[in-house]
Amino acid sequence: MFYKSHFGTVLTSVLALFMGLVMAMFIIVLNALPFNWVNLFELTAEINLIVFVVSLFVPYNAWGDWFANLFPVQTDSPLFKLLQALIPSIVLNSCNTLICTGTSIFYHDAIPKAARMTVYLQSCAKAWLPCFIVSYFASFIGVWLGKTIAQKFVPTPALER
Repeated sequence: MFYKSHFGTVLTSVLALFMGLVMAMFIIVLNALPFNWVNLFELTAEINLIVFVVSLFVPYNAWGDWFANLFPVQTDSPLFKLLQALIPSIVLNSCNTLICTGTSIFYHDAIPKAARMTVYLQSCAKAWLPCFIVSYFASFIGVWLGKTIAQKFVPTPALER
């Protein structure tokens, strides 16, 4: 829940924008969709909204901290940061996969209504792991970028990640 400080708001905003764009491009490639502004904008906006809403209500960073602290690793080590990012990535990727896939399947007139749930489940299963891998590694860049920008606008961060 990053929104408890101005620093967190800026960080989450930058992260959501970056992740939305990266994941939208990846989903377009993964699903062999036409690479056009409509698809790019639609997916980017959808992912941004999902990240913002989930960040408001789900304490995934606290869960990531808890998970990383289960292991005997120094908190400033790269391994700790890799462990710490697993839970937030799983939560956000799962929400993005379930919702983005749902909107593209359940509102697709070419898919018969009786087949939509089966296609939805198969599509989620197909997309989850590749999207997780991309989002997991892209999140490190997004958080770094968000922190860098937030530090320029908010002199002392109230929340550390």
